[in-house]
Amino acid sequence: MVPGHEGGRGASPIETSEGWLLFYHAVTTTCNGYVYSMSAVLLDRDQPWKVIARCNQALLNPEAPYELSGFVPGRVLPVGCLCDAPTGRIAIYYGAADTFTAMCFCQADEIVDFVKANPL
Repeated sequence: MVPGHEGGRGASPIETSEGWLLFYHAVTTTCNGYVYSMSAVLLDRDQPWKVIARCNQALLNPEAPYELSGFVPGRVLPVGCLCDAPTGRIAIYYGAADTFTAMCFCQADEIVDFVKANPL
């Protein structure tokens, strides 16, 4: 699923050597209602209002039972992240179906490379 035009900011941006990495949520309308997915954008390091690349697809879609069932089904919304600078490992905290809090992990350099290789 390609992130929709509707959406919003998520976790605080992470400074990388390539720029600011920002995880956000995007909304897509389907025949079953709205689906909120997580994607990422890379912003210029010195002028963060300038977009270097925005990913053309979702990085995380609601698929697990706790993401599909709850107060508002079909939602993953990034709300916070931590980056271990020496290893580049990112922990992303996200809301699932507006009922649960979940966490996923990724590597900063892999996400930056993926966003740059798959721009919108």
